[in-house]
Amino acid sequence: MTRSCILLATIATLAASPVLAADLGPVRQPDGTIASPTAKPSNTFGIEASPEFYALTKGDNAAGTYADTAVKASLSHSFDNNVVVGGSLQGTFKTNGTQQYYGEATVGYRFKLDRFTLTPSAGIGDTWDNTGLGPAGTSSAVYYVFYLAGDVKLDSKWTWNAFNLRWRNAFDQEWATPKVATGITYSIDSWNSLYANVGYSWKDTGAGLLGDKSNIAFGYKRGF
Repeated sequence: MTRSCILLATIATLAASPVLAADLGPVRQPDGTIASPTAKPSNTFGIEASPEFYALTKGDNAAGTYADTAVKASLSHSFDNNVVVGGSLQGTFKTNGTQQYYGEATVGYRFKLDRFTLTPSAGIGDTWDNTGLGPAGTSSAVYYVFYLAGDVKLDSKWTWNAFNLRWRNAFDQEWATPKVATGITYSIDSWNSLYANVGYSWKDTGAGLLGDKSNIAFGYKRGF
């Protein structure tokens, strides 16, 4: 749990940092009047819950049966030059009463093409506790990760998160976990949004890529 505390403290520090904080300030129009700020927030905090289900029948685990629930908190900052930095902390709570944790930091760039936005990003992370790795199944694994997200703005309220691709691989362990996901986001206003998505992941721990989990995620994001 020490790593969890450190990562949570890091996220909190980023949120409070004056360097990352969005300060829109008053905007003076040509006639001298002050306009209301209309720019979107630069910082976003998110919280997500995602039940996961076994993709394949393996041993006593039948395909389609409940496997675990992942809960993730995230924080990101968007710069004016379309660079995006972020961090997240996730806990996966399994049916056998154990947990696995993930801490991750990423940097990416948004390519905006009219209604379509393409965002490649890369990062580094760590997973620990009941990982299933090592002789006791509790070895930690530092990993690198690449994401590619494509989003289509349907109107002022709805965005189709057409695809989110992930390639995640450990440095010193036999552990690769790619994933694909698609979903939808509803913007309540410029500061608040709700989203849902479905995904499918694979895992390779030495026997090749095999179907691992399918999931459905529900989340909320708050800008500030």
